[in-house]
Amino acid sequence: MDKNKHKDTLPNHLLEEFDQNVQPEINLIWEKSGLAEDPETYLSPEEIENALHLVHGRIDEDGSLPDKTNTGNIINGWINTYARFAVAAVALIVAGTLFFLIPITATVPYGEMATIELRDGSIIEANSGTTIRYSRLYPFLNRHIEFNGEAFFKVETHNNPFIVNTNGATVEVTGTQFNIRSWRDEPDGHISVTVTGGEVRFLPGLDQIDPVTITPGKESRWSQKLSEPTRPEPVVIEDILAWREQRFVFREQPLISILMELERRYNTTIELTVPEVKQSPLTAYYSQPASVESVLDDICTVKGLRYTQTTNGFRIFN
Repeated sequence: MDKNKHKDTLPNHLLEEFDQNVQPEINLIWEKSGLAEDPETYLSPEEIENALHLVHGRIDEDGSLPDKTNTGNIINGWINTYARFAVAAVALIVAGTLFFLIPITATVPYGEMATIELRDGSIIEANSGTTIRYSRLYPFLNRHIEFNGEAFFKVETHNNPFIVNTNGATVEVTGTQFNIRSWRDEPDGHISVTVTGGEVRFLPGLDQIDPVTITPGKESRWSQKLSEPTRPEPVVIEDILAWREQRFVFREQPLISILMELERRYNTTIELTVPEVKQSPLTAYYSQPASVESVLDDICTVKGLRYTQTTNGFRIFN
């Protein structure tokens, strides 16, 4: 291989797919793969077959091997040929290993919802804007999921535990059904876990903190501002899962959080130019909102605000 055609380091957009602690090893694998020779320089199977016929023909003619010099040349040729094949095999193994180390990433576009079925039969129903990442070797290597967004999980029982890592917290189960709401970009940073079946262990990614166990019909919340998850409390499951039926149920949520939800659901942009009301709580129920405008009408009426349509979406002002 012309080494000028092989970059010394893996391109950043691929390297960033891996955790920081394994990036040096991935770069090393990539560098080693650059030592492989171009497969186009190898002998074809037809050329190898012809060479073998030639040797066998000379043995058949006089019942002896060719002279030592020619035999040595042939053997050296075979060694060089098979060495090239060995290098090619190593290169293929490295490339294959690199491929399997790159996780699968699924992102649900704004304005849409999606259902993802995993190889073990587990199902994830994901809300608009949700991102899910997991290993190509799932579930054989592990059942770890990296998660940002909102989704309802139906997890099948398996020898490997099902673990969701989300914005500094961990949810661990074996087989159960639960909902996670965890948006990295929301100002309050709350992560809520609600269980509808089975049990869930919920803990922040901090040392020396015991997990809480959440049972059906209960919810626990945690954010970076809390030292530990809240004690699981009963909730109205139908309200928590309203998004699955494209309904809106806001329970004392900050206005900015509600507006971000509208942006994801309707694939639009909403600019709030009144910063003092961003954390103002609001409770609202919509069984079938006709449009984003109808929701904005109600919000602005309750909060004493106004809105206008812009080129990119909407702007809310005094």
